Amino acid sequence: MKNKKPAILRLKQYILKYKIRILLGIFFALIASLSNLFSLTSFVPIFNAIGSDKKIKVIEIGPEEKKIYEKFKKNLELESYEKLYVKWVEIKIKINQYFEPYDNKQTVYKIILFIIPVYLLKMLSLTASIFFLGTAGFYATRDLRNDLYEKLNRLNLSFFEQERTGYIMSRVVNDVHLISRSISVEFQEAIVNFFYIITHLALLIFISWKMLIIVLIGVPILMTPVNKFALKVKKAAKNQQERLADLLTHLQEIISGIRVIRAFSMEDFEEMRFNLINEKLYKDTFKGHYYHQVGPAITELVVTVVVLLFLSWGAYEITQGELTKGHFFTFFFTLMFIMRPLIQTSVMLNLLGIVGAASERIFEIFDNNNEFQLPENPITFKGLKKSIQYNHVYFTYPTKQKGDYVLNDINIEIKKNQVIALVGESGGGKSTIVDLLMRFYDPIKGEILIDDIDLRQYNIFDIRKKIGIVSQNVFLFNATIKENITLFDDTKTDEEIINVCKLAYAHDFIEKLPHGYNTLVGERGVMLSGGQRQRIAIARALIHNPEIIIFDEATSALDNESEKMVEKAIESAIKDKTVIMIAHRFRTIYKADKIYVIEKGTILEEGTHQELIEKNGYYKKLYELQFS
Repeated sequence: MKNKKPAILRLKQYILKYKIRILLGIFFALIASLSNLFSLTSFVPIFNAIGSDKKIKVIEIGPEEKKIYEKFKKNLELESYEKLYVKWVEIKIKINQYFEPYDNKQTVYKIILFIIPVYLLKMLSLTASIFFLGTAGFYATRDLRNDLYEKLNRLNLSFFEQERTGYIMSRVVNDVHLISRSISVEFQEAIVNFFYIITHLALLIFISWKMLIIVLIGVPILMTPVNKFALKVKKAAKNQQERLADLLTHLQEIISGIRVIRAFSMEDFEEMRFNLINEKLYKDTFKGHYYHQVGPAITELVVTVVVLLFLSWGAYEITQGELTKGHFFTFFFTLMFIMRPLIQTSVMLNLLGIVGAASERIFEIFDNNNEFQLPENPITFKGLKKSIQYNHVYFTYPTKQKGDYVLNDINIEIKKNQVIALVGESGGGKSTIVDLLMRFYDPIKGEILIDDIDLRQYNIFDIRKKIGIVSQNVFLFNATIKENITLFDDTKTDEEIINVCKLAYAHDFIEKLPHGYNTLVGERGVMLSGGQRQRIAIARALIHNPEIIIFDEATSALDNESEKMVEKAIESAIKDKTVIMIAHRFRTIYKADKIYVIEKGTILEEGTHQELIEKNGYYKKLYELQFS
């Protein structure tokens, strides 16, 4: 099995697309860190001046620096690193010479005037870093969500039939949101904290490497509990996201099936199911929150112990004359300053676990190979010229056992402008036959030919544009009637919309609605009756002037009056069209040019209505049962 990169590392392809912004963000983060470093070092002479009558040195020259500088003055040969020391000492001498004429009070005042613009530079640099790194992260998240949506569009219908809606929604919304925050806000903070830690640790080493050792002794102790908690956080976060997906799925089912729940008094049962899922979500969420908060608290405890050790050692160093007050207090405040970045870094390690769990769930979708396959050089479909043929077509769904065919050796011919009908009991495979024509699925064996060319060689999107479909369960968007008919196509004129609505016998009832064609239909068209929704669906199927129209049980769920109205709409719609009709009710299909009787995935009989009646077979039996 081919090893894949960890999911969290695969995110870099999205982040590095905006490397210019990232580099600018890193640059400004470095400037912000250095600005803060300069401002902190400026406090050394200020602390030295407190309670001192002696004239202070703004920048102290250390013993090692004095030794190297004396060597330089005697014109002795210097090492490369010693030459750098000399230049640094000369800068210190010049700064001290500048402040020589001023007393301690004036010196402190001038240093304060220096600190203010440095802090202003830090603020501006930090703001720029937040902007560049933050926007890079949010752009990367936008691209990730777009790619995820595009991937979902490429997956076969079987993926959506096997995967629960709540899980898919959770991955697109919740998991991407977690990653969004991590690669924008937390990423920016991580970069800034990294530079704070590196630069300020360098200052601590410069002031007193001995005291810093005390701090570093605590680092291994610090990391052990943090790593343990990071693993717990990752596990809890993954469980939390799964429970959240369960909750979304359950809510979606409840909202969609609210009528059934009310009709069968299932409120208490559904409430019990919801409470069970919610209880599991509460436990996993609390665990994640608990570990996320306790981890830094433990880190802070260890850090506090280290600081106390440092204070004890620092007091000893001052009494021994190894450190000045200015250096000690600057060391102390610098150490206190980087405690926050260090603690945040431990939090970041926890967040990496959360992001890793979210990334794994997202890339599970990206790694799904159950994609809709297009030919490399698809043929443009310009319209049906001769016929559609099903040649020895076999098909089974992925969830079925191998060899358990839903369609078994199907042979059908549909000539141009011919009306054919598929009849038979429910579950026989009638709808699957038209699903194969739409290429929602592909045959396991056999082929579907359009004008003697395999359907899989065409650009399927061209073919779908030439097909209009009206199904039993009409899906309407929570939008206006006009938008539902045009499917949000602004190029369609009012005249075109009215014409197709008249053909669909929908214009009259639409005109009587409060806002006519601009009336909102509600979610799934709840504001309209079943017959009205069907006629809207017929108008929708006609608006793009399709060559092929499919009616899939279009009248099976309607009352007699609505059925008659829809039948008129169908008769009006099928003129000069190639039509496939799937029906239980024989009154809608007896005029078909050819009827195929489907039973358990096979074709039992075929012929016109009269021919099938005369055969005195299965079709006649179904016909007589319906009209007896």
